Order: sequence, then C-alpha cells, then structure tokens
Amino acid sequence: MNNPFFKNKGPFQIDKLLKLSGLKNNNNFKSTKIHDIKDLSTSTSKDITFLHSKKYSNLSSETKAFFCITTESLKKFLPVKCNKIIV
Repeated sequence: MNNPFFKNKGPFQIDKLLKLSGLKNNNNFKSTKIHDIKDLSTSTSKDITFLHSKKYSNLSSETKAFFCITTESLKKFLPVKCNKIIV
C-alpha cells in the first residue's frame, strides 16, 4: 500500500540518521540500515518505529522493529532486542 504522506527513499544507515537528528550513536551502529519507518505492529527487523505513549505499551512489547524512538520512561515497554533511541 502506498503512503500518501511520504515516499520511501531508503535504506539509510542508522548512523547517518542519528547524526542528522543531532543524536549520539551511543551503541556505535555504523553499517545497520533502516529500510522504512512503520508503526509498532507492522514494523519488521529492517524498520524503525516510535513509542510516544504508555497507551501503546501492549503493542510495543510485541514490536519486531530493530530501532524505536522513545523516551526514558517508556523504554521499559519495548522488547530487549529492540534498540532504543532515547529522545
């Protein structure tokens, strides 16, 4: 299904995305590529997602995303294998 709001131009290296956003690459991910941004329930191990509300904690615990943008207080709702990007 095409998304009417953006066109996927990936994949992008996570290191470059973090630099562009002004975030530190604390885990030194250099060659990891992100193919798409998706919601918690449809993301795969090639995607990045986000968690912005405790209301979605049930979905977040089951996400397959490789990275998740979230807050310090919400990171506990994500699986261990999901790399947290704290903002």
